[in-house]
Amino acid sequence: MSIQDEHIKRIEEKLSKLLCRLRDLEKDNKLLQKEINNKNLICEDLRKKAEQLELGINLHKASESDDSQISRNALDKKINEYIKEIDRCIALLGDQD
Repeated sequence: MSIQDEHIKRIEEKLSKLLCRLRDLEKDNKLLQKEINNKNLICEDLRKKAEQLELGINLHKASESDDSQISRNALDKKINEYIKEIDRCIALLGDQD
């Protein structure tokens, strides 16, 4: 086998490895794209839930009376906890992008 043949063989081997690596990277890319899409859906769902909670707070504030001040405070506290938890989830999703 000549030097030129050996050189061609090495180039072919390197090209084969590069093609395998390219296929692996393309598969990884597809998986990551799916993961991003799923996280975006989750993030949008959490945003909608946060908006619903804020709407609930606003409706509750509009309909409250002095007699329900204690229950209002408890409800506000619980809703604020939910909003904080949703914000944390959104932040975690944002950190993973």
